[in-house]
Amino acid sequence: MKNREITILLLFLLVFPSTISAQAVNQIISGKKYVIHSEIIGEEKEYWVHLPVDYEASTIRYPVLYITDGDDHFQMAVGAAGFMGSQYVIPELIVVAVVHKDRNHDLTPTHSLKNLDGFESNAAKVSGGGEKLLQFIEKELIPEIESSYRTGPYRILAGHSLGGLLSVYAWLNHNRLFNAFIAIDPALTWDNYCCERIIKNAALQSPELSSKLYIASAHNAPFGKKDRSPFRLSQESFIKALESKTIVNYKHDYFENHDHLTVPYKSLYNGLVCAFPGFYILNHPEFKLALPFIEEFYRKQSEIYGIEFKPSERLIEMFGKYFLFDVNDYANAIKFFEFNTNNYPSSFKAFKYLAKAYLAAGNTPEAVKNLKKALGLNPGDKEIQELLIEAGGQ
Repeated sequence: MKNREITILLLFLLVFPSTISAQAVNQIISGKKYVIHSEIIGEEKEYWVHLPVDYEASTIRYPVLYITDGDDHFQMAVGAAGFMGSQYVIPELIVVAVVHKDRNHDLTPTHSLKNLDGFESNAAKVSGGGEKLLQFIEKELIPEIESSYRTGPYRILAGHSLGGLLSVYAWLNHNRLFNAFIAIDPALTWDNYCCERIIKNAALQSPELSSKLYIASAHNAPFGKKDRSPFRLSQESFIKALESKTIVNYKHDYFENHDHLTVPYKSLYNGLVCAFPGFYILNHPEFKLALPFIEEFYRKQSEIYGIEFKPSERLIEMFGKYFLFDVNDYANAIKFFEFNTNNYPSSFKAFKYLAKAYLAAGNTPEAVKNLKKALGLNPGDKEIQELLIEAGGQ
C-alpha cells in the first residue's frame, strides 16, 4: 500500500526540552502525515505518526498508542506521551493518530437514526462505520505501522466522546487487538446504550476481557450541581453492568472539575498510567538507589510487556549526579556513570560525567581517558576541551 508523506510542522513550543527537534529554519517537528488506501473502507485514510525523540539514535522497540480524532488529539497525545516518557512514568511511545472525514460515521459502532440525546438527526444517518474502522486498524493500519517502525507487542487504543464509545466497543468485541483501552468521557448513550446491552446479553467473563479498560467521566452539569447528564448516567450504568458480571479488569475515574471539552488531557495521563501500572520506578514501595535493584526492576518490566526496557540514560545520569554533586559519594557516582557508558557507548555525556566523577575522586588518568572518549564522540564540546586542559590531557 502506497503512502503519501507530509511533514507536520508544530507552531508552538513544547514545554519539555527532550521532545524538541530543532531545525535549521527554527521549526519544531512533532510527526508526519501519511495517507493509506483502505480496501476495507474503500477510501484514502489519513493518519499521523510521532516517533520518540531518541528513536533514530536507538535500536529498541516501542509500545504504540493509537488515538482516534487524530486532528484534534494528536498534539495532546504527543505532549502527554512525551512528557510521561521523559519522566519515566511510562515507556516512550510511538503515537499513531487516525483522522476521520466524518467522525459520526467512523466512530459509531452501530447504525442509529438518533443522536446522543436520543433525538432523530440527519448527522446520525451516516452512522455505523465503527466496525469497519476497527477492521481497517487491525488488518491494514497496524500491519503498516509494525512493518515500518520498531514496535513492541504492546498496543493501546484511546478515544474521546464518540472515540471513547468506540474504545469501549472495541474492548468488548476486539479485546485482544489492544492491551489497553482508554475511553475519555465516552458517549455510552449511543443507540440505546448499545455497549451496555452487549455486556448484559453476552456471556462475557473477566478472563475473556483480559485487556485493561480505563474510563474517565467528566462533569457535564452546571458547576456545583450534581451531574445527572445522559453521559454520566450511561457511564455509571455501564459500570454497574460490569460489576453485575464480576468483570474487574477496568478502572473508572471521575473528573468533577473538568467538563467534556477539558477532560481529555488529564484522563489520557491517568489512562496511560493505568495501561502501564507499576512502571514508574520511583513509586516502587521498596525502591533502592542501587544498580542491582534498578536492573532487576526493568528486567521484570521487560517480561511484563514483552519489550526490552533498559534503564534510561537520563535516569541513571540523574542518580549519578546525586552521588557526585549532592552527597559526594564518588565511588557510587563512578558506578552509575560507568553503567551508562556500557549501555550507551555512543553518548558523549555518559563519558563526560564519568570523567567528572573520576576527577572528583582524584583519579586523573581515568578522567583524561574518558574525556578523550567524550571528545571523540562530540569534537566541538568546549566544556570537554577545557576539562582536558585542566586535567593536563592536552
